[in-house]
Amino acid sequence: MKNGKKIRKILLLVFLSGLLLNGCAAKEGSGEDADRPTATVSIRCDTAVANGMAEEDKWKGIIPEDGCILPETEVEYSEGDTVFDLLCQVTDQYGIQMEYNGTAGKEYIEGIQNLYEYDGGRWSGWMYSVNGEYPGTGCGDCQVSDGDRIEWNYTCDLGMDLEGADMEDAAEWKETHE
Repeated sequence: MKNGKKIRKILLLVFLSGLLLNGCAAKEGSGEDADRPTATVSIRCDTAVANGMAEEDKWKGIIPEDGCILPETEVEYSEGDTVFDLLCQVTDQYGIQMEYNGTAGKEYIEGIQNLYEYDGGRWSGWMYSVNGEYPGTGCGDCQVSDGDRIEWNYTCDLGMDLEGADMEDAAEWKETHE
């Protein structure tokens, strides 16, 4: 009787192990990862370079001479991810310092690679574009779509020094907040 129970337990264990291994083998070649959506992310501070900040000693090692902190990099993401999620992903993956404040959906990027808002003047800070357009919403509210090209750019003039930014809104904001 004891041998019968042992044999049944061993057979059950072998059967379950086979199912587990079969499940793993089926997933491996299924191409699930190949179906994950991708987007590209880049991080640049060309305006800081153009304004001479890269030449100042205090910015050595922080502001690259070519303005490129992260070249256009393809990343996989999950459905529902936001521009903020992808920024966290690439800064973690590539060891780039990033600081933000706010909570779920209301995140504000204060600094990337130790380059912060106001470092380049009163109207400086980080802005992002998706496919060349600045959406004007928080990065935690902007969901990513397959193939999106996300660019993080440092501005020294409320976006007026960035191609594609809304110059009229920036000029109006500056005028009312002088």
